Amino acid sequence: MTPKSDPHWVATQAEVTQLIADLAGEERVAIDTEFHGERSYIPHLMLVQIGTETDIWLIDPLADIDLTPLFEFLAQPTPLVIGHALHNDLEIIYLKYGVVMQGVFDTQVAASFLGFGLQIGLTGLLRELADVRLPKGAQMADWSRRPLPERQVVYAANDVRYLPTAHHALAADLETRGRADWVAEECRVLGAASRYARNPRLAYLRVSGFRKLRPIEAGALVELAAERDKLAAECDTVPHFLLSDDVLTTIARAMPTCREDLNGNRRLNNRNVHRYADIWIAAVERGKQSPVARPPARPPITPGMDAASALIMLMVNEVADRESLAPQLLLRRKLVQEALMDTFANREALLQALGLTGWRLALLGDLAWNLLDGRMNVACERDTKGAVGVVFRPVS
Repeated sequence: MTPKSDPHWVATQAEVTQLIADLAGEERVAIDTEFHGERSYIPHLMLVQIGTETDIWLIDPLADIDLTPLFEFLAQPTPLVIGHALHNDLEIIYLKYGVVMQGVFDTQVAASFLGFGLQIGLTGLLRELADVRLPKGAQMADWSRRPLPERQVVYAANDVRYLPTAHHALAADLETRGRADWVAEECRVLGAASRYARNPRLAYLRVSGFRKLRPIEAGALVELAAERDKLAAECDTVPHFLLSDDVLTTIARAMPTCREDLNGNRRLNNRNVHRYADIWIAAVERGKQSPVARPPARPPITPGMDAASALIMLMVNEVADRESLAPQLLLRRKLVQEALMDTFANREALLQALGLTGWRLALLGDLAWNLLDGRMNVACERDTKGAVGVVFRPVS
């Protein structure tokens, strides 16, 4: 069933309370959000869309209301929360309200297990599943306008209107193919707070060029990146808008001990360098006391390693094609190369290095180990139509 009525507008606390009461007893609830996040530290939530099989609600976060009770209700084991490409929506809810959704079903994730590709959009998925043709999107529209233009109201409502229908079709197909547990395993990852939490002490890991620094410079950068992240949060801006990675690493290399040390370098001719000079200098001083040693260098990728990783990925592609899965969903070549460089000692070490657990382990574990342990042959062979392909066979 698909809601036919116009959406309800929710802009008071009493209406939020009534919405929670209306959702009580629902087995499935669809959710989507609209936000502006181009220049802020945490994206600004502009609209929340909630849908069931019979009704749709558009909730106004810009009104004087607290949405924490609503999200806490949705974070319970039931109802099942349905959304498409849920990561950004769940991240904003966690960062703003501290609530993590546990029981979720991501229709984009589910579609990737049914041959629709890794990142199919909602418009394309609905066209394939239900022959629904949605109007052109309004993702980049100004969602802070009040009242919202009718075109945006329709667009926002449509983002949840058909999600229960999509869930029904996808869930039925997953059950038929025996993949419901696979998708549940992937969706459980979306309920981990660690996926969304922002830790200033780890901000240095996102700074380009960090691994090229000397230990004492890297120690300074750890502190500088943490301070940049804290200041960005206070100023509500994107960290690299406050100070670019290039400027941050330049300060780490310069090791300034006073404001004068920041002069004379045109890369540091930045108003935020001088505005917060005392903070950067103190950060460098702390970093000097805690140098960060470079991780041990992995052995270089030899031609043999490169050929072996290509062979593994060829096998992954064959499995993905057979199972109608996107290869990237199974295993990425970078992980294969890192596993080979780490010179695994046994099957368990290899599978751990490849990150194969759950359904991935069941599909690839034996094949990957047998191939790399010399227990499998690979050959070219023509199929019944005469097309040349690759086959993997156990060594007899």
